[in-house]
Amino acid sequence: MMGRRSDHSRDELIALAVSAARAIILEQGVAKVSARAIAGRMGYSPGTLYNLFEGVDEILYRVNIETLQDLGAAALAEQAAQTDPLARLIALGRAYVTYAEEHPQLWLAVFDFRPAAGTVTPVWFEDAVALLFAIITESLAPFFGEDEERLREASARVLWSGVHGISLLNVTGRLGQPEGMTAADMATLLIRTFVHGLETERDRSAD
Repeated sequence: MMGRRSDHSRDELIALAVSAARAIILEQGVAKVSARAIAGRMGYSPGTLYNLFEGVDEILYRVNIETLQDLGAAALAEQAAQTDPLARLIALGRAYVTYAEEHPQLWLAVFDFRPAAGTVTPVWFEDAVALLFAIITESLAPFFGEDEERLREASARVLWSGVHGISLLNVTGRLGQPEGMTAADMATLLIRTFVHGLETERDRSAD
């Protein structure tokens, strides 16, 4: 049982609240996160949370940004081991699928989280999302010309949507992958096919 309020500083209480919300997500899913559940796990009253945060949504944004940062770090670590452009792109895709597979509740919380109507998404959270897209966009750079930035950005979103779809179906048990193929293998096939299509289209345009 935790002690009185005075036992923790403001920063420590914020960290405890985020950690408690994360633990609830891991055990029960994001739908079970509430002020009462978080406070109860911390050993404090719900009122304590409202002295620290604007609401539970802010706590969930903080949990989700940690997840995005962990995902980004895992993806970059896998990519760093590769030098070939296609291999680097595949490493990102496989890292994304693997992270979702290994941390399903945290990963789903990023996408299942529905903030209250009128809630403004924090700039720092939008920046974290933009950083992940930037990693994908930069990884596609070798396959596009310098004057094709808009097409490259659109392609990054299209490709991510495909890999994300594989991850979502996999995590929710609805993927139905071919025999002998993992979800990561399917993501690899998607990325290879996507890049082959880009290269084929460029060759046609050059003729």
